[in-house]
Amino acid sequence: MLSDGKHRPGSVKMGYYALRFLFTNIYHKEWAKAFLPTPKTAQTLPLVLARCEVEDILESIPNFKHRVLIMFIYSTGARVSECVNVKLTDIDSRRMQVNIQEGKGLKQRKVPLSPVLLDLLRRYYKKEKPQVYLFEGSKKGCHLGVAAVREICNKSRYRTPHIKKDYTPHTFRHSFATHHLESGTNLLLIQQYMGHSDLRNTLKYLHVQQLNSTAVKNPLDSLTNIERLCKGK
Repeated sequence: MLSDGKHRPGSVKMGYYALRFLFTNIYHKEWAKAFLPTPKTAQTLPLVLARCEVEDILESIPNFKHRVLIMFIYSTGARVSECVNVKLTDIDSRRMQVNIQEGKGLKQRKVPLSPVLLDLLRRYYKKEKPQVYLFEGSKKGCHLGVAAVREICNKSRYRTPHIKKDYTPHTFRHSFATHHLESGTNLLLIQQYMGHSDLRNTLKYLHVQQLNSTAVKNPLDSLTNIERLCKGK
């Protein structure tokens, strides 16, 4: 797999762990890590949209239900699989929270419910009248498929040729975290919102955030007696 050039680093790593499991758990033999070290995978940075690009994309989606779905992902940071599994009972308007029940690794978490999103969901409910899931497919009581959500962005890319980014629904999750970080949200809170068990998964957004250097105050400027200190004697 390493030499044929046909497998990506992630596939090689999966093969490595499968082989190690076979030796250690099935054959009960010692794994010679010195002779077969863990393969390295490329650390790619997440694709992030600018706020103006998010607005352009949302405006390009004519279907109200589809637009609300993408706005839901951008507002909550939910994964696509989590989004389609959200039920009506998961929207807690009293505590202003969204309960993510079908998280990665079957972990549950709560994310803040934006007042703007709540108002939008109420309009959506009156129009679409979902029965069980928030975003249902053609058959009532069954959630929308993941492939259908990806197709929303596939079609939207054709309507936004000026955005030279191959964005997907997951890009709005990345943008959610990055825009929170740019707005000053605590990194540990973002980790909680994203459902990351390891903080290192959240730290990657530090590399893609846009830093407003004009708002940074130089430490020399903050000295109390700076005017007196600047006077010559």
